[in-house]
Amino acid sequence: MKSIIRTVALLALVSAGVSCQNKRLDDIATPPDLTRADVNVRINWTAGQHPDTVDGMRIDIFALDGTPDYGKADVAYNGGAVKLSKGSTYLTYAYSYIGNNVQERNESDRNLIEAISAPLVRATYARAFPDEPTISGIIGSMYVGENPSYTVQDTSDPQYIDIYPQDVVKTYTFEIRNVQGVEFISATRGGISGMSASYFLATQSLSTSPSTLLFDATANPSQNTITGSFRTFGRLNATNNFTIEILYPSSTNGIMQRTWDVTGQIDNNTNYHIIIDGTGVVVPDEGGGTTSVWDVNLNDWNSTTVPLN
Repeated sequence: MKSIIRTVALLALVSAGVSCQNKRLDDIATPPDLTRADVNVRINWTAGQHPDTVDGMRIDIFALDGTPDYGKADVAYNGGAVKLSKGSTYLTYAYSYIGNNVQERNESDRNLIEAISAPLVRATYARAFPDEPTISGIIGSMYVGENPSYTVQDTSDPQYIDIYPQDVVKTYTFEIRNVQGVEFISATRGGISGMSASYFLATQSLSTSPSTLLFDATANPSQNTITGSFRTFGRLNATNNFTIEILYPSSTNGIMQRTWDVTGQIDNNTNYHIIIDGTGVVVPDEGGGTTSVWDVNLNDWNSTTVPLN
């Protein structure tokens, strides 16, 4: 009996000791990771840029020394801190991406990472040009920059990866002059072919497959013009057919399309203002038998954004 009592008491002491030991372990803070360092990614803005329009920046970081290390972070417009392995060398991309009709593709591949304009579908345009892929215009600017190589030091001193972003989006403006019947226009919009759908960060180059960019326009009755603008990564070495669509009230829901080849105006990649003589474009009052007019369902006038997979 005494032996049993001694055994039970010993087990109780051991159990209490383990309990106390576990409690002490719980109270010990996790030791710091001495293999990694805080590095500040610093976004440097220059005169003429508009960081106030940037909601945030995406940071993509790739190890260049064989370390299987890739990371991404969303930071403020002026940058933020990331933890990186000491002694490793990194390539860093930074780009604005929020709310500008641009999506990312192949984000984890430093050679193929791509910013791509969101696909956009309009039934009326697709009816006239069924074989052309169509995309939306970019809203605002898209700033992109990189730091090609930074090696993280084993030091307590502040470390910085500096990036100087540039706007990779081009703005085009247009005006169609001498349009008759502008006062009868309910809505107007258009598209231009031969534009690039995407931008590759690694090579700072455009996609090679042309797309048609769709945009909205404005009717100006006092000037007899249709005007507007669109933003794109740029034009390709392709034909730039400019098409305008006009919706006007009629008993049959009238719609009109006219197309002009404007390649010669913008093929030097230095002129970004398109001027078109719209003589011959006559918007009928309450319908009429004008060339390129047909009946449509008003639902066909709607646009549909297609998400990327």
